[in-house]
Parts: sequence; C-alpha cells; structure tokens
Amino acid sequence: MKKHLFIACLLATLTTTAQDTTQVVRAFPITDYMVDLNDSIKLVQLQLPDGISIPEKKLGVLKGMYRDKRSDTITIGVGRCQLIKGDYYYFAINYKKSGTQPRAGDLIYMMMSFGGENTNKEKTPVYQGLVVRLAAHFIGLQDVYEKRLYDRYTVFYNWTREDEEALLDSLVADIRFTADYFLKNEPSMNVPIKSGPREGKMLFNTMLTCTRQDVIDFLEYMIARPILYAGHEWKGSEVFATWLSEGGPTVVTLRYDAGSLVAAL
Repeated sequence: MKKHLFIACLLATLTTTAQDTTQVVRAFPITDYMVDLNDSIKLVQLQLPDGISIPEKKLGVLKGMYRDKRSDTITIGVGRCQLIKGDYYYFAINYKKSGTQPRAGDLIYMMMSFGGENTNKEKTPVYQGLVVRLAAHFIGLQDVYEKRLYDRYTVFYNWTREDEEALLDSLVADIRFTADYFLKNEPSMNVPIKSGPREGKMLFNTMLTCTRQDVIDFLEYMIARPILYAGHEWKGSEVFATWLSEGGPTVVTLRYDAGSLVAAL
C-alpha cells in the first residue's frame, strides 16, 4: 500500500510546479544494458557522474522517452535500486502491467535531494528557476552551434540566478541570430504562424523580435508539457520556432489559498 501511495504521489509531483527547497523529482536516462530477470522484470542500468549517488532500495518510476508517438511516453513500470557498482546503478523494473519493454534513453524518475543523495553538495542553495525544472525532466538546451547551455546534472548544486539571467539572454540572442540567418539564406522557409495571438505573422520576422518574456513563456510551456521534450537535448532556436509556428501556447497559473494550479492553454 505504501509503495502504491509513493508512486501516486511521485507521478502527481511530475505535473505540478510546486517546489520544495530541498527535494525535487528528477529523471535519469537508462543505458542500453538490460537483463531479463523473469518474464515481467528487467534489470536496467543508470550511469551517474561524480557527485550524485543513489542509495540501495531507492524506488523509481520508469517512463518512456518520446521518440515518434505519444504512446512512447507510457509509464513502463516501477522498481528499486538493487545493485550499485561504482557509478552504475541497477534497478529491477516490473513492466508486467504496461507490457512495454524498456529502451535505452527511457527515464527513471525519483525523489531526490538537490545534488543527489549521500553527498556533501545536496544542501547547497541553488536557484530553483526554469532551468532546474527543465533539467528535472532531463531536458537539455543547446545553442545553434550545438553548444550546451547548461549541464543537466550539475545545475542541481551550482545554478544561480545570474546563470539563469545569462541563459535567457543567450537564448534571445540565439533565436534572433537564427531568424536573421534564415531570412537571408532560406527565405522560403519563412511561413505564417498557424494560430494563437500571432496568427498570420511570419515566423522568422517574429523570431527576429523575440523578447526575454517570449523565451520565458516558451520554457514554461516545456515544463508544463514535458512529455514531448523529456530526455532530449534540443537546439533552443529550433524548438522555439516549432512552438511559435504552432501558435506559441502559454501557461496560465491560477492561484488559490491551497496552492497553485497550472494549466496549458
């Protein structure tokens, strides 16, 4: 009963923006190493960098990573960490209920302390803004030259407000640079935006006047709808262009005495 309650609470936490200052639900991708323990349990492997550790018997939920259809993102199963060998962690995942086999890149979600567990970094204050919430779903962003804008592991113990402000400015500059390039070199790709408040406006011209608030709206949407983005690393300007061309849907936060409810329009 306690196990089922934990799973329900964990999955519910994945869809809320409420934040604890010391705990966060984090996703980690499994490798391609897998062993059948029986016809419904598979041993899967995580490899974690220095500074992050997971105790034995830690409970996690394995969710599929989006590849080409939404059904990829099913909750595959649940299991505990059964073995630790150096920086490798092995979880026995029961996938009988879903009937879906794990694949490399699928994500194990766990409740974690910042910086991991059993480390001396977990209590270091970090800025719990947009980037930390993206990284919690193992979502990465790159610039147009495929340079990583942040490390999806280390942001949980060394990310500052100044880092976030700089990242937002970098994304604005990158989006404008990309739009300018395509306007000059591939003008035929400059299509009208399909819907939303910018409907009918030309995509690259709109990107050329991108503001920090536009980027914030976009990142908040990714966080509110992580199912398509989790586990992947994206060129920020490209995925922003896709979001914008589809109408640039935004997130509305409705605040109540008991907390806040976030819904994407």
